[in-house]
Amino acid sequence: MKTNFIICGDLHYRGANPRARLDDYKTALNKKLHEVFSIAARYNAKAIICPGDIFDSPSVALGTIAELGLNIALTLKAKILGNSLQESPCPILTVPGNHDLWGHNPASKPRTPYGFLAMLGYVWDLTEEPFEAGINPYADIIITGHGFNVETDTPLGKEQFDPATQFVQLEDSNDFRIHVVHANLMDHSPSFDMRHTLISQVETTANVIVSGHLHTGFGNSYIYRRDDGVLFINPGALCRLSAHHAEMERTVQVALITVHEGKENGWECEAELIPLKSAAPGHEVLSRAHLEAEAEREERLEKFLNLLTSEGESKFLEVRDILEDIAAREELPQEVQREALRRVAVAREALEAGVQG
Repeated sequence: MKTNFIICGDLHYRGANPRARLDDYKTALNKKLHEVFSIAARYNAKAIICPGDIFDSPSVALGTIAELGLNIALTLKAKILGNSLQESPCPILTVPGNHDLWGHNPASKPRTPYGFLAMLGYVWDLTEEPFEAGINPYADIIITGHGFNVETDTPLGKEQFDPATQFVQLEDSNDFRIHVVHANLMDHSPSFDMRHTLISQVETTANVIVSGHLHTGFGNSYIYRRDDGVLFINPGALCRLSAHHAEMERTVQVALITVHEGKENGWECEAELIPLKSAAPGHEVLSRAHLEAEAEREERLEKFLNLLTSEGESKFLEVRDILEDIAAREELPQEVQREALRRVAVAREALEAGVQG
């Protein structure tokens, strides 16, 4: 007997359009959600797994919360009436991401939109209760999860990847375990300093680890099977918030995982990626204009500050006069002049504080 699950990445549901979007972000995200529901129905999925960051902020407006509830229609006991275009065909299992909480504090969950949806039963919070998909009277597929907190991707948070440390009742060796986390899991070390956890470092009793947080997968892959057989899956975020090259080029997709009882090893699991037809290509919905304008502004500002420095410390107290003179010569806009004055004032204060100290 085969059991299917659909995995989608971070949603970052929000009311306002990100600066990088050329289209209507919320409308585009709703279309993708409905396609996810359609895929789940097509494969008769037991559940949809979303590894956190349901919302873009814990301060999202009430109307936006209501709209998400209506559009994804997550209740299982009664139909939701209103503007809902389609009902989710199965439960949506999730954990709180860093954007779902106040100050990365799990205790704030009841005061957040995420907690509100969980209390209404619209989402199944895996940090509170495991989800069991029974295969037969003797074996289950058990799905657990650990949300984001201040220990995530640090040595203190290494136990977040092991469901047995969170739910002590998981002792049956016949169970197939899927564990959901919101962590910066990577298949290789990044080229810059950032909190992360290497897949090779993860200690777990789970058969499958589903992760979100990193919108572009694991770095070089979206599905990674370790030598010990543990399967790691991050299909990438369902949303596109920025216009960085990796976001513009990646395919928006979900993952289908199929679990069944094997003849020899007890359990077998396969995974494949399914691109979303409703997701437009990155170059059609994302713009880099604001990034290029900001880079140009920073370049002109740096040049301006260098010119100020070249005038000499002897004229430092007359910086406004120097600024106006150079600004006129370089035909700089007033916003650059104001920002230059602000930065000079901050630097002067720090310098004087250091001398007095």
